[in-house]
Amino acid sequence: MVHLIRKYQQSLMLLVTTFVIISFVWFYNGQRSTRAGIDSVAVIYGQNVTMAQYQREARKFSLCQPLGIFEFWMTLIGNEARSETQAVDSFVWNTIVLRHEAEQLGIQPTEDEIVEAIKALPPFQNNGSYDSKKYSDFLERLLANGLTDGHVTELIRDELCLRKIRALLGSTVSASPSEIRSAFERESRKCEASFVRFQNEDFAKSVEISDADIQKLFEERKDSLKTDELRAVRLVAFVLGETEKSLTGKDKAAALSKLGERALEFTVAMTEKDAKLEAVAEKFGVKVQETEAFSPGKLPEPLLQCPQGAQAAFQLTMEQPHGDVVTGDNGYYILQLKEITAPKPLTLEEAKPKLAEQLKDERTRETLSLKVAETRTKLTEALKAGKPFAASATELGLKPESIPAFSMAEPPKSDQPEIRSIANRAFDLSEGQLSDPIQLPNGTALLYVDKRLPVDEEKFEQGKALLSENLARSKQSAALELWLKERRAVAQVNPGRS
Repeated sequence: MVHLIRKYQQSLMLLVTTFVIISFVWFYNGQRSTRAGIDSVAVIYGQNVTMAQYQREARKFSLCQPLGIFEFWMTLIGNEARSETQAVDSFVWNTIVLRHEAEQLGIQPTEDEIVEAIKALPPFQNNGSYDSKKYSDFLERLLANGLTDGHVTELIRDELCLRKIRALLGSTVSASPSEIRSAFERESRKCEASFVRFQNEDFAKSVEISDADIQKLFEERKDSLKTDELRAVRLVAFVLGETEKSLTGKDKAAALSKLGERALEFTVAMTEKDAKLEAVAEKFGVKVQETEAFSPGKLPEPLLQCPQGAQAAFQLTMEQPHGDVVTGDNGYYILQLKEITAPKPLTLEEAKPKLAEQLKDERTRETLSLKVAETRTKLTEALKAGKPFAASATELGLKPESIPAFSMAEPPKSDQPEIRSIANRAFDLSEGQLSDPIQLPNGTALLYVDKRLPVDEEKFEQGKALLSENLARSKQSAALELWLKERRAVAQVNPGRS
């Protein structure tokens, strides 16, 4: 998933680039050629896009992160991508659309602009200045992975085009004084509030569950009461040795990079015809390990240092048993599905503890919910009659708690995480208003806004310019997103030949 791609060190990100490239080449060679022909994967602006053209753009997908052009990367991916495959698709088609529209608008960055933009990229900076050695080292790693400086130049040219189009669209939007004022008040105007809590444990004490209750629930739900599906896998690990684990900074990144390259080579070797895990492992000098059957929420011993391993194992199938590289705490893992243990129906005795717990939880929440609703009605009536919130709550046998003045910009200072969850409701309430029930991990709360304090006019004047700039940028982003969506529709991207 896109929202799961992490920020790796440069060398690791280049490894990921290579890995993603290979994955997508395999995917599109195997999938798209069957529906669009060998020479064409799609039609855009009425013209065929060849596999070679698609792959050239796709190769730049993972270059965005190590180059530090995150805003460009996220803009071209968009908000609708739910997988890396969809993300690369959006990136490729939107890049082609961007380039086409920039040409139509007469937007063409100069060579000097491109050079200066490359020099300003974060990976090539050293104490705020361009470092040519960093750039040379970067290019060496690109060449080792089949990429060139031409890919960087093209990417930055496109990024500059997007900037210029953003600025062009941005010239038509700005934040009004009322919008600036409203945004400041929402972010910085402080309020004082009070609340009462209803704890689950206080209501659970009075809930009793009988065997007859459990029997009845079992009959109602027995079709869905099953054991967890279990998986057993075989795996190889490319991990840091005991002495290497103490490395830090660049040394550790370099060691991990070497391991990552070997792990990637291993996965490529496993794609060869009739490849066997043991034989490939022997060739690479690594040991094949096996796990006991495990459930999704429980890591087996060999995967304790690889939290993502369990999730990866449950994405494999017996038809496609070989997994890709999975990142662990100190290296990389490659999994092969060994067996699947299908879920089986639970007996009444097996299901009884869990059913009893579920029943108690359901009845506790039901009892608590009724009490909260009753209390809120009484508090609302008392407030309408002009009674203070704290006094009214106390009369109902509750313990009111207060939250000192706070705002979005300056949230409550508390060692209780749920205090912030409660306080956040205040931003949608008016002074003197009582909230709807607020669900908490261990109960429910009702919040009352006692007072909204006057705006700090001095702070408003100090922050007005920056706030105006941020609001305008937000509007520009929205305008750019809409523009790109509309132009993409005009381009009519369709799989197949023209």
